[in-house]
Amino acid sequence: MARKKNFDPEATLLLAVELFWQKGYANTSLNDLVEHLGINRFSLYSTYGDKKNLYYLALNHYIDHLSKPALAQLLAENADIEDLLNYFNYFAKLQTSQTSGCFVQNAILELSLIDDKVSEAGNRLYSLILDAIQNVLANAQQQGQIDAGANIQQISHYLLLQIQGIRVLGKAKQYTVLEDAMQIITQYINDLKSIK
Repeated sequence: MARKKNFDPEATLLLAVELFWQKGYANTSLNDLVEHLGINRFSLYSTYGDKKNLYYLALNHYIDHLSKPALAQLLAENADIEDLLNYFNYFAKLQTSQTSGCFVQNAILELSLIDDKVSEAGNRLYSLILDAIQNVLANAQQQGQIDAGANIQQISHYLLLQIQGIRVLGKAKQYTVLEDAMQIITQYINDLKSIK
């Protein structure tokens, strides 16, 4: 008969997200995990597997429970250009308080050259963001907000590039640069409405 867990695996996984997000994979030891999660090594291994598997679970938890919900408004059936502007403003402001940057971006920079699963997590996040932006742009075309011939794929790729830059600038505490850049990004998105 299996032993009953005396901890909440989902809540404990969130603690792992926090720790890996702050310290990265290499700088997080098993002792760090045991201490931060409040469980022993046996419980950690029997519930999540080894440290690497826990890291993968943490990355995907971050995508599913933090990244996806933040994109929900952009994925709405009636999302439009104003929602895209609101998202960028919210996202840029978030970077001034989220001092660890993006967990997935941190993982990509640390491990993607040597770990395919980390690359897959990054590609999954990028796909979610692109789908959300493309949904907005397609709706905007249907609503007559932007030109029917606008290249949605190219625009979404450009805006994804800006999102990643915003993440980096926020983590580097380059808030003045970020604020100035946001004025240009806002103007670019508004200009989409006038190209008809």
